[in-house]
Amino acid sequence: MKGQISLEAILAVGFSIVILLSLFNLTWERFYLARDVGEAGEAKMVGELLAGAINNAYANGDGLSIYLGAEILNYTRLSDTSRITGVGISLPIVIDKTGRTVNISKSMQKTGGGNWNTAIPIIPANISRANPTAQYAETTIRNSGGGIIIYAAQGNINVP
Repeated sequence: MKGQISLEAILAVGFSIVILLSLFNLTWERFYLARDVGEAGEAKMVGELLAGAINNAYANGDGLSIYLGAEILNYTRLSDTSRITGVGISLPIVIDKTGRTVNISKSMQKTGGGNWNTAIPIIPANISRANPTAQYAETTIRNSGGGIIIYAAQGNINVP
């Protein structure tokens, strides 16, 4: 009888461990999935912010410039995949003049997914990129009268 009770106890403990590990694994998988979904939403918000600034500069005419500082568009944090505060956007953000879209790509590798892509529509088609200057800092969007100029590093924003 003694051996039979110990065998039953071992089986009960073993099943309990398997069930607890399964629940623990399920919880962490859902945490990472929720994190990726949240990051994808933040990536889309970045695209919406950039598209909104481009559209506002275009609609308000010659001479208007909009500055999106590091507190608004922090490229280091946006491209970071290692920490929980990182978003994991694939830089550069691509502005497609032909399709009139701001294209954002984000890796969903943490949860076993592929790449998540979104395209946010913009109004103007005459857009160019220039390197930041002393007068126009990183991520300044300016209406030059003949088109929209985005002052940003090539590695952060690309206008092919």
